[in-house]
Amino acid sequence: MASQAPSGYRWGLRAVIALQCLLILAFVYRGVSAPGPFGPRLPAVQGETLWLESHGALHQFDAAGRRLQQIPLAALKLSDSPTSLQFTQEHVAWVHDDSRVHRCDLRQRLCLPVELAELDSRRGYRWVRVSDDESEIIVSDASHHRVLVYRRDAITDRYALARTEAEGMRFPNQTLQVKDAMWVANTNRHEILQLRAGPDGKTVRQQHPIAHPDLRPGRAFPFAMAQDPRGQLWVLVAGTSMQNADLLLMSPQLQPDRVIPLAAKQDPNAIALFQQHMLLTDMTHFLVRRLDLYGRVLGPFGDAGFQAELEAARNQAQWAGRLPTLLLSGMGLLMLVGVWLAWKAGELRQLRGTAWRNDPAETILEDGDPAPAPTTTTPPSPTAERGRVTMVKALPGSTRTRRRMLLVTEAIALVAVGVMLYWIWPQFYQQDCAPGKACPAWLPYALSALALLPLAMSVAARRRLKALEGIRIGTDGEQVQARVGKKHYQAPAHQVTCTRQQLLIGLGAVPLRLNGEALFDEEALRRDIIRRLPQMHMHDSAWDQGWLGHYWKRGGWQGRAIVIGLGALCGLSVWLMLLR
Repeated sequence: MASQAPSGYRWGLRAVIALQCLLILAFVYRGVSAPGPFGPRLPAVQGETLWLESHGALHQFDAAGRRLQQIPLAALKLSDSPTSLQFTQEHVAWVHDDSRVHRCDLRQRLCLPVELAELDSRRGYRWVRVSDDESEIIVSDASHHRVLVYRRDAITDRYALARTEAEGMRFPNQTLQVKDAMWVANTNRHEILQLRAGPDGKTVRQQHPIAHPDLRPGRAFPFAMAQDPRGQLWVLVAGTSMQNADLLLMSPQLQPDRVIPLAAKQDPNAIALFQQHMLLTDMTHFLVRRLDLYGRVLGPFGDAGFQAELEAARNQAQWAGRLPTLLLSGMGLLMLVGVWLAWKAGELRQLRGTAWRNDPAETILEDGDPAPAPTTTTPPSPTAERGRVTMVKALPGSTRTRRRMLLVTEAIALVAVGVMLYWIWPQFYQQDCAPGKACPAWLPYALSALALLPLAMSVAARRRLKALEGIRIGTDGEQVQARVGKKHYQAPAHQVTCTRQQLLIGLGAVPLRLNGEALFDEEALRRDIIRRLPQMHMHDSAWDQGWLGHYWKRGGWQGRAIVIGLGALCGLSVWLMLLR
């Protein structure tokens, strides 16, 4: 007989499942290919002009804020999230991008990586400063808590590591060369560190804390700075998330002087001195603030065309931020629609299975089910067969498909965990567990083991499925015995509860089906076990598993304790929610 064509509900269910898969792929793609920062950042002065990076391009402005040119980062074959920008000549820029330092010729639209020893190939934040004659490169390697100084060899024209400053460093950020001294924003030490070569050739260090009572709570991490013509140092001091920074003004002797308020909502990420004004780029609010040297906030920097582009980029960033919420909401809605379609298509009936004892008077015919034929034979009396032992075994290979699917899932999860650990591992060393205190060395390994916990649970589930193929259930008409793996269950039949999915014996459960899929020859199970035990309790609900009722009535004091404990936990949860 030819199989019937799927109903409209089944076609709808298939369409919903396909759409759900597309949304999941879109969510993954959104996470993998999410664009970098949109707003203005990385201001760099070149002669009488200012360069900065914003919404995927480098922009050049004159002293009046008029944009002179715009170069897309893609034209330079750079990513959309470089971490450092500096100009040494009119058309020569030095950029740190994708864990490499690049020298870019803007006329040729060509960026070439510079080979520097001892720099990790993983992505990370680095601040790069190059001398005017390009003979020296200073790299703040924040994640490795060091500042590297490279010098160019006059013969080979290659850069070699000259010295490493690591003593007392904790996530060093921007550096500033002032005469013969190098100033470092030693972020997680909450200080500005001065490094100067002593008479004996050794480095002399001077620490200058940035603590000030007017800094907002949590603002203790200096990361960017600029010096004005009067010798005062303007420092951006962020919170633990490196956002929403305050602007601190320090005296020429590097003593904290005062905090300059900017706006009710501020998130400056860089600062630069340009044409007797301080410019602060705000990547979050898509704004370049302009301040005079007395700390007064002036109008925003940039012409009307640039401001319009910032507004468009702001809208794009807002929609990009809402996209994960929209995708998750869409997936949740599709799940509800899928459940309704599965119910209408009859798919949920397959998950619950059929009743073990069918009463013809109470049988509900499903769509397409044939009417039951009248029976004329009478089954033998169970009491006449008491004493005879009958036994059923689980079908060999009944869980093979599920185990293979779990094996494929484990392989995919193992690859995903490996990739995740490879990219996230440096993050373990880029944050402190307490201000100025590094995390213990065992923490990344413990978190890695925690990431492997779902994989271990999947392996245990696969072994559990394999053990289900060895289930044996036997009875003599009075007692019920079952063996699942190494566990053995036994109880009088009147103390056993049989549901559509499992046998509940004491506090244990013996699976009979897996989501409606048979583990046994069900006809043999009915004939040799269920029909021989009329005294066994039958729980025929399609949705309720019967755990609580069985534990309370036939689980002894332990079962009642479990029910009371679950009730207490539920009551406590409700009480805590009401307290909020």
